[in-house]
Amino acid sequence: MHPHATRKHRGILKPLLAGLGAASLAVGSGCLIPQDEALLEGVPEFKNRPPRIVEEQVEPSERILRAFGVGTCTQDFSVVVEDLDVDDRLTVEWYVDYNPSDPVGFYRQIVLANTGQPRRDDRGTLHMDLRSANNPLGTPGIHLVEALVTDRHLTNRQPDPPEEVFLADGGLVKNPGFVTSYSWVVNTVVGDCQ
Repeated sequence: MHPHATRKHRGILKPLLAGLGAASLAVGSGCLIPQDEALLEGVPEFKNRPPRIVEEQVEPSERILRAFGVGTCTQDFSVVVEDLDVDDRLTVEWYVDYNPSDPVGFYRQIVLANTGQPRRDDRGTLHMDLRSANNPLGTPGIHLVEALVTDRHLTNRQPDPPEEVFLADGGLVKNPGFVTSYSWVVNTVVGDCQ
């Protein structure tokens, strides 16, 4: 090995390290990054977040009711709802035996009171009594009970088109609505209520 070979590397290494150190100091201090002088005119709106059904608190907790009409003639179905967007208007729409080929609107609709907290105090509750006239669960057989929770108006069980929010910079954000659901299968039997 030639004695001068190591000196050439040291000669290049020293200025290279000095240059990297100066560049790191300049970038770290922020002097190479131009500062934007435009100020925000207001706080941008948050995008809408979906509501949530608290599954641990739905009633009944069993998703399949195997013998409705034996031992009891009434049943309450209820959901507890959370939404981080505390100002959203939340609605529970109840459907019984919904048929997409022959769509009929909701059976019951409940607007949950706004409390300013993510979890609403109201339960969206559907009370079913097999002794009442025209009860859709009154016919013996298998039925489907569904709770749809939404923060927008629903058309054919789907949220209406997204809201368009215009930003100060001229941009456009589409803010969608959401729907979430929970369902129970109910087997109505001829029993104590018929």
